[in-house]
Amino acid sequence: MKISVIGAGAQGSAIALILSKTPEVSEIVSADINLKAARKAAEKTKSNKVSAERVDAGKVEDLLRVVKESDTVINATLPNFNLNIIEAALKSRANYVDLAAGADLVPKQLAFNDKFKDAGLTAVTCMGGPFTTNVAVRYAADRLDRVDEIRMRLGLTGWEGEEFIPTWAPVWSPEVALTEWVPPAAIYENGKWKKVPPFSGVEEYPFPEPMGSATVCNIDYEPTYTLPRFIKGVKYVDYKIAPDVMAGSLIKMGFASDKPIDVKGVKVAPIDVLLAVTPPATETHPIMEQALLHGEMEAHACSLAEVKGEKEGQKIIHTVYTILNLREILETWETMWAVVAIPASLTATMLAKGEIKTKGFVPPEGLKPEPILTKLAQKGWVYQERITREIRP
Repeated sequence: MKISVIGAGAQGSAIALILSKTPEVSEIVSADINLKAARKAAEKTKSNKVSAERVDAGKVEDLLRVVKESDTVINATLPNFNLNIIEAALKSRANYVDLAAGADLVPKQLAFNDKFKDAGLTAVTCMGGPFTTNVAVRYAADRLDRVDEIRMRLGLTGWEGEEFIPTWAPVWSPEVALTEWVPPAAIYENGKWKKVPPFSGVEEYPFPEPMGSATVCNIDYEPTYTLPRFIKGVKYVDYKIAPDVMAGSLIKMGFASDKPIDVKGVKVAPIDVLLAVTPPATETHPIMEQALLHGEMEAHACSLAEVKGEKEGQKIIHTVYTILNLREILETWETMWAVVAIPASLTATMLAKGEIKTKGFVPPEGLKPEPILTKLAQKGWVYQERITREIRP
């Protein structure tokens, strides 16, 4: 079983590490335009199953060279390379998994559905991190006669650190961490998507313990676009996460702009300046891991969805959620980003083994949920449910 991982950053290297611990996988390719990064990711696994390759994800022909004879291709690069990697996977007759798409890419990627179906292949988009909760949303929706509303919430605690004046240093792609807060957020309501400002809709959401109450706000995330397409009849969908206030400040100052400005006679794009001085995730990620291991900080993440609807005439709120202790994950899997790597690598392996029967191009909620939820639980990624219903004596 051969699996190719395109991208060897913080998340791609974590995926390679998790795959190297998977007995069924016999060959793993860690590929990146930065060969040094790919080699570093391969060396970290300490496994002879993992090899490093240089690849330019902007060129389909170069991708074809790397993904040749792969059973599954995992895309851990920036979303602007998604369509190239999808095309390369399809031409190589390989299944495909990515971690994110970006709102504008969702319809373009889903348009590949018939091509993958005709080839007897499966492509799963947004199968990393909190978007995995869409599988649990499908589980809850299948147990209702009617689904009216879906509210997605992502809470984070303990990520702030102890510095009085912290550096903006995201532990994933700085470019994505910044620009995901730029566009207006989408809310799906009564058959239409409407746009609201990013950072709007601020609320204190009561997450289950040990999370407790946490601030969340609107963001333009993919589930808002995919869930209405796959959960029939739903009338309302939104997605709120913990706000990155520092990113918001940088955006307000204009640092997310790619339009050159004149600085002492030199034309320079503000975002290029910011990214040049922002530590890469491969540097900030290990620092946070050491802080977790040494007990200098505790960090939890709760990915939750409220699925409101009706069952046998009763109004029901079916809440599904998972709470992840990042220190425990780090101690178990040797990487904090197992929170991304486990769902992606597990799905890729299931596809390669033929355990996922759905064909075509789908988001997580397009898959049969029970097998995936069962395997996630075996890896320590446990979803819980809470059902609230009206009392009708």
